[in-house]
Amino acid sequence: MTRKHGPTATGLALALLVLAGCTGPDTPPEDTTVDQTTQQFNQLLQRPDIDQATVRYEQMYSRVRGAIATAAPGLKPWQITNQAGGSACGNDFAAVNTDLRTDDAVVKGLPNWTAEGNIPDDRWPHTVDAVRSIAAEYGFGTSQVTVDRPGDHEVVFRDEYRAELNVGTAANTTVLLRTGCHLTAAAKKRGAPAPRPTY
Repeated sequence: MTRKHGPTATGLALALLVLAGCTGPDTPPEDTTVDQTTQQFNQLLQRPDIDQATVRYEQMYSRVRGAIATAAPGLKPWQITNQAGGSACGNDFAAVNTDLRTDDAVVKGLPNWTAEGNIPDDRWPHTVDAVRSIAAEYGFGTSQVTVDRPGDHEVVFRDEYRAELNVGTAANTTVLLRTGCHLTAAAKKRGAPAPRPTY
């Protein structure tokens, strides 16, 4: 069966994680301590805040779409097919948002973009090389091929913060981008975890 758009289960799972959130239980884990919260918060302080990260990722995202359009000129113009979304961070930084009453640390999904049309098999390697070159400039140093069969391809690039750039082509061509975990601008400016509610 021909897929109607690029990403397979991997890409859809990324989108679902952003929409549904990748948080843990609604109650703090029993082993969560103030020290763990502070340690994780301080680790996130070393990263750009989510607004700073998003600006950089948006710049890369735009360049990637341009490179794909150049490498595969038969594609239709890019269109947004899903809007941006966000969620609290997952298990790697669970202590920062343990009570789920604050949103100090978040993961953000940028809008999904789709171009009608398939990248031909003979153009796919060149397209991936073009995307890899741009992604590397932004710290996306690893990649994983998740689908590779005639007329149907997908590759995922990752950076040091576990952001994921997903590029896939089948009946249509799609790019997805989900950030890693970052503090909000307000949390980073505060410089310490938000106090837990006392009620």
